[in-house]
This record gives sequence, structure tokens and C-alpha cells, in this order.
Amino acid sequence: MYGYIGKQVRVYLYTRGGEMMGPISGRVADVAADVEVRPGMKKDLAFVIDIKVPEGEVPYRHVYEERNEGWFAIQDMEIIEEEEAVPGWFKN
Repeated sequence: MYGYIGKQVRVYLYTRGGEMMGPISGRVADVAADVEVRPGMKKDLAFVIDIKVPEGEVPYRHVYEERNEGWFAIQDMEIIEEEEAVPGWFKN
């Protein structure tokens, strides 16, 4: 789990009903194991910073405000390959 720290990740966001809302991407700054997210349910979480929303998607909002950081379940994310994380103008 600590291998996520410093990595670029893509997080898939879901509604409480389980429908996928869309992806965001960012960098993992911290992780926490076995966090109780509601009574009787624990998940491993990652604190994602520098959140970017793909063009055309609804901006990520944390409760009532736009933020570029937040805690997300590790089960809902994947590490982005380094090539994908580097802006196109750095590639040869």
C-alpha cells in the first residue's frame, strides 16, 4: 500500500448507488490502512493531491466546494504509467 505514495493515479468516482461518475487523476501524498468509512466497513485510503479532471467531465467537488485534494479508496484507483503522467510536450 505504501508503494502508492508519490505515484500518479487515476481514481474512478462512484455515486452511493454504485454508478460510475467518471475519473480524476492526481498524485498520492499519504495512505491510511483500515479506515472505518462507516460503521462496520473499513477501507484502505489514499490522500490524492493535484487533482485534475479530464476535459469534458464534471469538475470534482468535495462536499460543497471545489478542491484539488481528497481521500479516496485505494480499491477505486490505479497507478498511471509514467508515460501517461508526463505532459505530451515533454515526450520525444
